[in-house]
Amino acid sequence: MKYFTTKTLKHFITIATCSTVLAMSSSTYTHAAPQPFKGESLTETSTKLAKPSITVAEASSMTGVWNCNDGGVYFIRQVGNQMWWYGQSSDGGTTWSNVFQGTIRGNKIIGSWADVPKGNIRGYGEMTLRISGDRIQKILGGENFGGSAWSR
Repeated sequence: MKYFTTKTLKHFITIATCSTVLAMSSSTYTHAAPQPFKGESLTETSTKLAKPSITVAEASSMTGVWNCNDGGVYFIRQVGNQMWWYGQSSDGGTTWSNVFQGTIRGNKIIGSWADVPKGNIRGYGEMTLRISGDRIQKILGGENFGGSAWSR
């Protein structure tokens, strides 16, 4: 059996530790850089790879002020595949005011609405809407909801 002095043993352990760290770091940080698809720059490829795989509405963004065939004004906000609105009657919301929250799936929005206490009506329910360019149309549910067609 071979004996090491304390100084020799410390030197040996230090060398062994450094070798292990170097070996680990060289394998840990090795990776291939993303390659662009044919006809695209590397920036476009990186952006495409980083985007979540959700289906967003046909319209690029639903956010904005919309008018409805119920005479009301709707303030719509889209965040990703989620859509919210605050709608109010033409008298500033005294007759009715409502909110809606829905999920956009392709060209449909599936969600729930409820009147809020700013107005005098107290309805609520579920609705499915269809997006077609700068138009939204009620296609299912919302039997006690007054509006059925929105446009910008």
